[in-house]
Amino acid sequence: MESETEKTNPADLFKDETPAYDAKAINPDAPVSEVNLKAVGNTMSEISYDQKVITVKAGTTIKLKFTNTSTDAAMPHNWVLIYPGKAEVVATAGIPVGKEGSYVPNIDDVLIATRLLGPQETTEITFPAPPAGKYQFICTYPGHWSVMNGELIVE
Repeated sequence: MESETEKTNPADLFKDETPAYDAKAINPDAPVSEVNLKAVGNTMSEISYDQKVITVKAGTTIKLKFTNTSTDAAMPHNWVLIYPGKAEVVATAGIPVGKEGSYVPNIDDVLIATRLLGPQETTEITFPAPPAGKYQFICTYPGHWSVMNGELIVE
């Protein structure tokens, strides 16, 4: 008779053995993909990123320059790279984090994020491209994710 400890969970047979993405594991020899992205618009009906799709090569280091072009103090923005289909989960989890934490939750669905930018602010972040595939990016400031989103394609 098989004991409870000897039983194999079928889900364990399909676990992904690839290491977790490490946004700090930058290869100094990797080519750099420079990306300039802007948050645009001064009202909820106008806000968006100026690019809906960003394409980079696998194995590169991404240098993202992110600018909030808004002039309205009520329009802070960030850029958060996430796994596909996780926008609402990440945005909702970011609300209790608050402004002090740039509305970015510390959960596995977040790969990397900028800080929250006020109007006319710019920041730069450098990180390794995640493995080949499609990812989403969103602004996690409350209420923005559903209109401020896009796709990062790693080829």
